[in-house]
Amino acid sequence: MFAIAYGQPGHRRNNPRLFHQLRSTVQVVPVSNSQLRIFYLYRIPYTSLVFEREGDVFEAEVRILAEVSEDDNFVTRDYKDIKISVNDFDETTSNDEFLQGFITFDLSPENYFIKGIVTDLNSTREMEIIPVEIHGLESFEKGIYRPIVIKSGTQCNGKNFPQIVNYGGSIPYSSDDYQLVIPVKDTTVEYVTIQIQNKNTEPFNKKIDEAYITKISISNCKGKLFIDESDEVEVTKNFVFRNFSRKLNEGPFLLTVKTDSSEEEMNYPLSVFWLDKPFSLRDPESAIELLKYIEDDSVISNLLEADEEDYPKVLREFWKQYDPTPETSFNELMEEYYSRIDYAALKFRGITKKNGLSTDRGRIYVKFGKPDKVERYSNDYGYMIEQWIYENPEMKFIFVDKMGTGNFVLVEG
Repeated sequence: MFAIAYGQPGHRRNNPRLFHQLRSTVQVVPVSNSQLRIFYLYRIPYTSLVFEREGDVFEAEVRILAEVSEDDNFVTRDYKDIKISVNDFDETTSNDEFLQGFITFDLSPENYFIKGIVTDLNSTREMEIIPVEIHGLESFEKGIYRPIVIKSGTQCNGKNFPQIVNYGGSIPYSSDDYQLVIPVKDTTVEYVTIQIQNKNTEPFNKKIDEAYITKISISNCKGKLFIDESDEVEVTKNFVFRNFSRKLNEGPFLLTVKTDSSEEEMNYPLSVFWLDKPFSLRDPESAIELLKYIEDDSVISNLLEADEEDYPKVLREFWKQYDPTPETSFNELMEEYYSRIDYAALKFRGITKKNGLSTDRGRIYVKFGKPDKVERYSNDYGYMIEQWIYENPEMKFIFVDKMGTGNFVLVEG
């Protein structure tokens, strides 16, 4: 475990497991006593678009269409045409690059569905976004609006803004701390009571009195979405719920919000989603079996004796004993280990396409992580030699590829 905790990462990005589907969500604020402003937020990965080279840049053109319906009856639609230009081709294939924005509708307080369609104008391919439901009437009557997932401390144009975490309304499962902003119509409300119910987390209640009053809106600054202000909407009191996200396990949860001035409450089904969850962790039984690179067979057999439905819990409990941040749900050491598993399985296959985990380089990588230095050279027999050097602790491993197939065999270390 020492090697996993202190070895080098280096396998974090451009991995196909990343959470890069088309996503959308909605946020609602009151415009008047008879209207709501609905923000339809979208997030489109560059990897889903076709970029064409134009001189020294790469360009994509996309149309985002949002169509609103009520009880299967068409209400309205709007769209945006957007051109994207990047200088580096790697950005077009990066899982870290997204197009974000929003389309607004001012509508009467009813319950709606919004369906989004993305058209890649370079290829004419259409992609549907999962429809989202808006409980506009209930929110309007109770005066409690959908929570906005944010991450604080982000600057744009020299100003600090709460950045909207635009992952389809999900809270990322990570070591980062995320907050919720909960708009309430009645500005005389002194506090709200929050209840969270999650099958993998003990239910908890909390009274929230931290709040600020403003005419809340959303703006786009340099491709990121932020909470802003606008004179076009009504004033709301916006309660800030902090220091909770790192306590939640993966999966759906129910957020219940109740104000001090009413018996009314609003329920919001939300979820905690591991955005870049290692592929090797998606099957709990397989993830337990993959402990064989660091644990005895007897330990693994003991874990597998549990009921299959308890495998996720058993796995979490195993890694909890090595968790560097036990006060949070997210376990950095577990993520590191299975990220190495993913990387090694693909990176060290060679031209024979065998599982990289069965190779000597794969096994060393899983145990010790990315080496600080890699040297390659040919020896007197024409064999390719690869030398891995680790600085802390000091270690050296030498591999040789005698067949020219990319299967490097450990000969020293």
